[in-house]
Amino acid sequence: MSLDDAREFRIEETGERVNGLELELHLFFGVWAVVERHDDRWVVATEGGERRTLVAVSD
Repeated sequence: MSLDDAREFRIEETGERVNGLELELHLFFGVWAVVERHDDRWVVATEGGERRTLVAVSD
């Protein structure tokens, strides 16, 4: 499943799940910024400079 089609995501480092709306809000308000984009994962940087890997959760 590609990230563009996903409705829910898992942060690999923490196991936390975020839904599509939460992801959009984090990106819109600048809490996260996408630094790497791949078909199966995105790497985002947080406000504090930490990196998180987001992977799609299949239904």
